[in-house]
Amino acid sequence: MSEVEKALAVIRQAMIDDGPSELGSFAHGWHCNIAMMCYDAINAAKLELKHEMQSIDAHAVGNDAASRFMKLCFGVETTNKTEQQDNE
Repeated sequence: MSEVEKALAVIRQAMIDDGPSELGSFAHGWHCNIAMMCYDAINAAKLELKHEMQSIDAHAVGNDAASRFMKLCFGVETTNKTEQQDNE
């Protein structure tokens, strides 16, 4: 196992051990940062396309993208039940 693989394994285990679906956890912090980058990218794209999108749509898309990334990259589920209900 390479040094990078070892480092990612340590990060992954830290996320699992810290309760990834809990608000304020290590994984949730990563999730929030990824979601905001998606949100910002969506808003920038809206300006370029001159297309209106409700902010809740950008928020929901950002959170969904972050959850997908966290599951793919680290094998953790960061989807928060409260956030899901708020977006429905």
